[in-house]
Amino acid sequence: MLVDLKYGTHFRIGSNEYEVFRLREHEVEVLNLSYNLKELLSLNDILTAYNEKSLFFKQEGRERTEIEYDIKDYSEEQIGVMEKRYKVIEPIIQGKLRPSQLKAYIDSYPEELKPDGSLSSASIYRWLQLWYKRENKLDLIPKKTGPKNHRISEDVMKEVSTIVFKYGNKVEYLSVRDEFNVLEAEINKINLTREARQKLNIISESTYRRIRKRTVDTYERDKEIMGVNQADLKHNGVRSNSRATRPLEVMECDWTPIDCLIVDFELEEVYRPVLLYGIDQATGEPMGFHIIFKKEPDAAAWKQLILHCILPKTGFKVLYPRVEKNWTAYGVPQSILLDNAKVNDAKEVEEVCSALHIGLRYAEVASGHQKGSVEQALGNLNHKAFQGLVGSLFSNPEEKGEYDAKAKAVVDIKGLYHIAYIAIVDLVANNFNRGQNIQGVPEHVWSLALKEMKVHPRLPYNRQYLELVFSTTSDTRTIVPRGIELMGHFFFSDELNELRKRLEREGKSRQVLIRYGSDMRVIYVKDEFNKRYIEAFIKNGGLERKKIDKNFPIHEELLAYLTNKDGSAFNEYDSSLQGRARLNIEEIQQECKLEYQGVKRRKRKEGAAKESIGSAINGVPIEQIPGIAESLNISIITPSESKGGIQPSKSVNNQDETIIEKPKPGALHVANVDLDEIADSWGSGEKEII
Repeated sequence: MLVDLKYGTHFRIGSNEYEVFRLREHEVEVLNLSYNLKELLSLNDILTAYNEKSLFFKQEGRERTEIEYDIKDYSEEQIGVMEKRYKVIEPIIQGKLRPSQLKAYIDSYPEELKPDGSLSSASIYRWLQLWYKRENKLDLIPKKTGPKNHRISEDVMKEVSTIVFKYGNKVEYLSVRDEFNVLEAEINKINLTREARQKLNIISESTYRRIRKRTVDTYERDKEIMGVNQADLKHNGVRSNSRATRPLEVMECDWTPIDCLIVDFELEEVYRPVLLYGIDQATGEPMGFHIIFKKEPDAAAWKQLILHCILPKTGFKVLYPRVEKNWTAYGVPQSILLDNAKVNDAKEVEEVCSALHIGLRYAEVASGHQKGSVEQALGNLNHKAFQGLVGSLFSNPEEKGEYDAKAKAVVDIKGLYHIAYIAIVDLVANNFNRGQNIQGVPEHVWSLALKEMKVHPRLPYNRQYLELVFSTTSDTRTIVPRGIELMGHFFFSDELNELRKRLEREGKSRQVLIRYGSDMRVIYVKDEFNKRYIEAFIKNGGLERKKIDKNFPIHEELLAYLTNKDGSAFNEYDSSLQGRARLNIEEIQQECKLEYQGVKRRKRKEGAAKESIGSAINGVPIEQIPGIAESLNISIITPSESKGGIQPSKSVNNQDETIIEKPKPGALHVANVDLDEIADSWGSGEKEII
């Protein structure tokens, strides 16, 4: 899994394959297997190719692309539960089981194979979430459970703390029973003024003893009674002054807040960053650093620090041209020494170190001398590089006075990285160290020790999978033609587009697993078909607006902050203007509608005014009744004639007729006719057939 540039090592750069003969000071003598020629390759060029992911090591005739995890630290019972859980979710991971089939799958699952004898959909989804975090079976091992805190009310705990602080730090000895009696008396005194349902419950003496034992440090008392040496012997035991003697034997890591504020020019936000730092104990050579913008580091921050310590330091002079000297430290250390603090105790860090066969050790409590190299180095960095900057935070409040560091801060994130590289490379790695254990320039001491002790720095076989194993976050996203959207930005590559088109052709879901670390310039997308990860790179869209340069690392915290700020700006925007605009549009539409209806009524009136309107009273002009014969005869049938049914009409000459005279053109004919009487006497007739 790990490889170094020693005799017999095979690697490939592009299409050329090489075999290492010997390692010189700054060059590597190799045999070019593609042309069967001996060549001298620059060590820096080889490491640069490794960082650019164009160098691949080979072992046993095949390229290594995976990093395996070690499970030797877990019991057989834990491994058994892990395997059972993985067997449950394996069909879902492989896409053989659909969500709609989950209930039937659970009901038909064999009882003897169920983890802990039970199985539910909630458990399956929880295990899937653990699996997709890193695609590591170890995440399926049950976590150790136990009481998280005391079931004691806040008021009682406050009284317990008062008693412990009062008597625990006194040199004069008082028995724990006496302390508990005092606590009992104080709680009874408080209960006198409380109602029955608000009275405090007195804890047991054994509970008080456990709290006191965990919180009281008797070192100060023992120091006054027994003396400093005996107190140190009692609390710390025999101190060993043993130090690492070989490069990469022990790497000390620690963190500190930087004594300077930085400002984002566009947002005008002020931050106090935190610096994580690693140093080789034997040579004093800086191994790497990582900057975060949180109060304390977490597992993700420690993983990124270890990653930077392992990787070769190439290409930084292009980004930070004011750095004058070189930084040659790289390689996987044998062990890492961390401070014994709660924020440093992370399971993910332990598992990553186990995967790379790195031992992880923690210093004893209050024993900073065990990692004095990194403690001193952090103090020097703060003093040399950051305390002299504008916006500095003075270590001594008396020196600070009325100095307003927040108002005077002028260094941005990019400038902070430039200063950090200058400080670490020029002021530390290439500066003469006059320490008691190490004397000389750390860069020279490092190179000389590697040569004399024949230590070959080791690297994982594949650069890409090294980043994957150190990635801190995983999630699922859907591939769209523009790429994958994450934190308000799109990530795209040609390989990602080919993956999308293949999934569409095969009718499969375009939802994929993604993983990324603290540098958001690239994310890794899981290709389930080929069982590999492909890279997708962040697009320029939105970065220019936010004044972010892709040539420099893009912090996950900064990108998430800017995205959230865009979202909050949208949410805080007064959208009532949009509502009023919509109402105004609707009002204009209604006004236009009413106006149009008025125009249509006006046009109808004008058209009617141009025509003569006939009526029953005034009559109708004959020329306005088309299709009527010029001579019109109307027969009047009396009521007596109409009795007995319908009679056939007779000849016109034999009927008693009333003839309406033909009116003259343009004249109206009005007769004195009783219309009601005519209507009563009218009947119906038939046309006479001749």
